[in-house]
Amino acid sequence: GLSGVAGDAGRLPFRDNAVDAALVVDAFHHLPDQGAALLEAARVLAPGGVLVIREFDPTHPLGRGLAAAERAIGMDSQFLAPDALSTDLDAAGFDAAVVDRGFGYTVAGVLEDGS
Repeated sequence: GLSGVAGDAGRLPFRDNAVDAALVVDAFHHLPDQGAALLEAARVLAPGGVLVIREFDPTHPLGRGLAAAERAIGMDSQFLAPDALSTDLDAAGFDAAVVDRGFGYTVAGVLEDGS
């Protein structure tokens, strides 16, 4: 079976190149340092490893509502539009693409060799 590990997304408790895939669902917008989290994912993923992030689009009408609701209750969520998140993955060493668009969207990135 699978075992869970709790940790800080900016300081994962894994050695370099230790995992083949990572999945983040409805959580990335809650991370205080998204750039550090992407770099940390690049560190722990093996070359050719895959990072998949499922998020909510703040430019979609429902996404604007969700972002407003989270702000109203005091959350410091940082939602990114699909293309912005894809660009951030590219900057962290991934070959990224938006693979699904809508209120919820998915960005997948393959870690390039040498990252």
